[in-house]
Formats: sequence, C-alpha cells, structure tokens
Amino acid sequence: MTAVFFQNHPCEIVMKISNILQESSDLSVVDIGKKTETVSMNGLKMLFPFGHLDVGLLRFRGATPWEEHPNEEFLLVIEGETTLTLRTEDGEISSTARKGDVLVVPANTWHRQDVPDSVTVMFMTSHEGNRHKSDFSAA
Repeated sequence: MTAVFFQNHPCEIVMKISNILQESSDLSVVDIGKKTETVSMNGLKMLFPFGHLDVGLLRFRGATPWEEHPNEEFLLVIEGETTLTLRTEDGEISSTARKGDVLVVPANTWHRQDVPDSVTVMFMTSHEGNRHKSDFSAA
C-alpha cells in the first residue's frame, strides 16, 4: 500500500512516496482508556500535512473517547478491526470495519471507536477545531 503526494514549494514541486505498511511496521500498540491526551507517541506516527488535515497512522486497542471534527475524517483500516459508533439525531449507529475498509466520518458528528484487540488505522483529520468528550451522561 503506497501513498504518493506532491507539495508545492515556492520554487519547486516535491514528491514524497510513503509505503503505509512499512511506515506502520514499527508502531507499538497503545492502550487507550478514556483520554487521548495520554497516547504514547510510539503508537502514533504523523506522516504529512494535507491542506488543513493531518495524515497519520495510529495503532491502538481500547475505547476512544467521543470526538468531533469540523471536517470529514477519513479512516483506512490497515490491520485488525474497529467498531465505529456515530451519534446521530436518531441515536447511535455502529459498524465494524476490517482490514482494507475505509470509513468516512461526517463533519461535526460525535463518534468513537471500540477495539478489543488491536487495530492500525491511517487517518486524515483536521489540524484544529477537534473536540473530545469522555461520555454524554453529564450532558
């Protein structure tokens, strides 16, 4: 699996090729509780900026806190599986994604992932404006 991207610099165009499988091979599994602020950097690798988005890899297990982004979020499952839950006006909806599956989370939609074993995902998400919440019971 290879990603190719080009960046414009004032006097040149630069091409970088990233092999996603190679880039993810040295990631450790991060055990996520309810706080993503404590995520170890050895399970997270930022690959490159893409406009107003960050592109990176994350290998983890556990349940993430709820999060919301001002733009759509792109997730590609590299290995393992994850159950993504979205909060909608009609309640929560969940779906399980496995290796090779792509998930697109709509902008401004609260969502979380549950991963009992481990999963490695490539993500494209906003630089800024992201919100996190451990639960909705106090809402």
